[in-house]
Amino acid sequence: MNRFFSLLLVLVPFSVFGLELKVGDILLQPRDCWSCSLIEAQENSIYSHMAMVIQTAPELKVIDALGTVKVSTFSEFDKGTQKNQNVSVRRFRNDDIVSYIQNNESAFVAYYLDNFDGLQYDHDFIWNNFDENGYEKLYCSEMVTKLLSGFLRIELPMKKMKFDKNRDQWIKYFRGNPPDGKWGNAPADYEKSELFYEVGEL
Repeated sequence: MNRFFSLLLVLVPFSVFGLELKVGDILLQPRDCWSCSLIEAQENSIYSHMAMVIQTAPELKVIDALGTVKVSTFSEFDKGTQKNQNVSVRRFRNDDIVSYIQNNESAFVAYYLDNFDGLQYDHDFIWNNFDENGYEKLYCSEMVTKLLSGFLRIELPMKKMKFDKNRDQWIKYFRGNPPDGKWGNAPADYEKSELFYEVGEL
């Protein structure tokens, strides 16, 4: 784990493309790849990946799980956005939650760095999945959920997963039977959840 990554924290919103972004904002991303198209079709959504704002100044930075759980600049993250599509910015409807994250940014960043940074990506989409060294592997929406629920002590979107659309392609992806009925979630669950609203698009 990288315990030495330092972030400059500010307690004011950061404006980009006309939107005032805050630490804790969720970014839903359409991507152009084979597994992305399977996820989007399964979830009836254009979003197959997600990230979260972790720093707003002096440069906008986000965290996501893809390859590894990591910090990236927004421009690096945005390179993966599908052509002619936009990233959707989502925020908690509960202003108390938004304020709590802003007022405890240092603790929020430290919680991420201590518990998530550098973990492997979970290609198998299994909620509690671990590598050979006993470290948890995480996919994008799982990472965001566990980070927020762990720090805020709240429940976030979960469901029993289905892989019934394009079933033959899912079997090919998993090289066998998909993990039907296992608990998990997807970026679309944040798109559809009443806990969040859309601030705008980037």
